[in-house]
Amino acid sequence: MHQDERNIHSFLLVTTLLLGSTMTVMAGATIAPALPQMNAFFQGIPHANLLVKLLLSVHALFIAISAPFIGMMIDRFGRKPVLITSVALYGIAGGSGFFLDSLYTIILGRALLGVSVAGIMSGFTTLIGDYFSGEKLNKVMGLQSAFAGFGGLVFLTAGGYLADLGWRYPFLIYFFAFLVLPGVAAFLYEPHIEKDGQDNPKNKIAPHPPAPLKLILAIYFLAFLGMLIFYMVPVQLPFYMKTMGNISNTKIGIAIGVMTLVGALSSMQFKKIRTKLAHPHIFMLFSLLMGVGYIMLFLAETYGIIIMGLIIAGAGFGLLMPNVNVWVVSLVAPSVRGKFVGGLTTFFLLGQFISPLLLEPVVRKIGIGNCFGLTGALLIAIAVGF
Repeated sequence: MHQDERNIHSFLLVTTLLLGSTMTVMAGATIAPALPQMNAFFQGIPHANLLVKLLLSVHALFIAISAPFIGMMIDRFGRKPVLITSVALYGIAGGSGFFLDSLYTIILGRALLGVSVAGIMSGFTTLIGDYFSGEKLNKVMGLQSAFAGFGGLVFLTAGGYLADLGWRYPFLIYFFAFLVLPGVAAFLYEPHIEKDGQDNPKNKIAPHPPAPLKLILAIYFLAFLGMLIFYMVPVQLPFYMKTMGNISNTKIGIAIGVMTLVGALSSMQFKKIRTKLAHPHIFMLFSLLMGVGYIMLFLAETYGIIIMGLIIAGAGFGLLMPNVNVWVVSLVAPSVRGKFVGGLTTFFLLGQFISPLLLEPVVRKIGIGNCFGLTGALLIAIAVGF
C-alpha cells in the first residue's frame, strides 16, 4: 500500500508539472484568433494595429525583464512559493481582459501576466531538473513540451471558437490556472538543494563543474532566434489567412493549434532523437523543418496547403524547447539552476516580444507571405550552415 501511495503521488506530481507547463503556450497565443476583431473594436485609438498585435507579445517583454530576478528568487526562497504566487497571478492577470474596456489597461494586464509566466516557466523547468536526471530528464522534458503543444491545440481551438462569440471570451481560458493551483500546493515538494561550498560529502566526491558561460550564451541566442521565428505564426498568420478569403476565426485557431499539436508529437520523440543526435544537430533539424514549412506558407493558396506547411514547421518547433532546456539544465549546478533557467526564459520571451516589432516594417514593405518565404529561406541556410 505504501508503494502504491508513492506511485500515485509520483503520478500526480508529474501530472501537475505537465499541466502547469501548458500554461506557458496559452499565455500569448490563446487570444490570437481574436486579434482582427480587437483591431476593429479599438480602431479609433492611434496606432491600434500595432498595439493590438503587441497584446500578443507584450507579456513576453515582461517575462524577459522579470525572469532573471525570479530565477534568483527561486534559488533563494524556494521553487514552490514562487510557483504558487505565479500561478495565482496568472489567473487574475490573464483573465482581466474579459472585464476591461480600455486597450491600455488590457496591455497592463498582459504585462502582469508576463511576470507570472516568468515564474511558471522558470519554476516548472527548474523543478523538472531537480526531480529527474539522465534518460528520465530527457523523457520528462520532452513530455513537458508535448503537453505545452497539446494544451496549445486545445486552448487555441477554444480561443478561436470563443473569438467567434466575441473578442472578450478567449480571456476566460486563463482561469484554467485556478484548476492547476491546488495541484501545485498539494503535490509538488521543495527539493533539498546543497549550496555551493556546503560541507557535503557528495559535493566533495563529485563537484559540479563551473557553468560554461560562452556555451550557455550561445544556447540562449538559439532559443531567442527560434522563438522569434516561431512567433511569426500566432502574430502574422491570422492576418495572412484573412487575405485568402472568408476564413473563420475558428479555422485560424485550428490552424495554429495544429502546429502546436504536431510540435507536441515531435517533442514526445525527443528522448529517442537525443540518443542519436547531439544538441547542435537537433537545432539543425529544427531549422530545416521550420524553413520548409515557412516556404510552404509562402507558396500556399489554399487552407489545406497552410495546414501542411504548419505540420512540417510544427515538427521542427517541437524539438526546440526540450533541446535547449535539457542542454542548459545539464550544464549547471542545482544551486544556480533557477538563475540560468531564468536567463533561458528571458531569451525565449525576448524572441516573442521582438518578433512583431522587428517584422512589422518588413511586413509593410514586402507583405506577410513574402516575409514567411524570406524567413524560410534563411532557416534553410542556417540548417546548411550547421
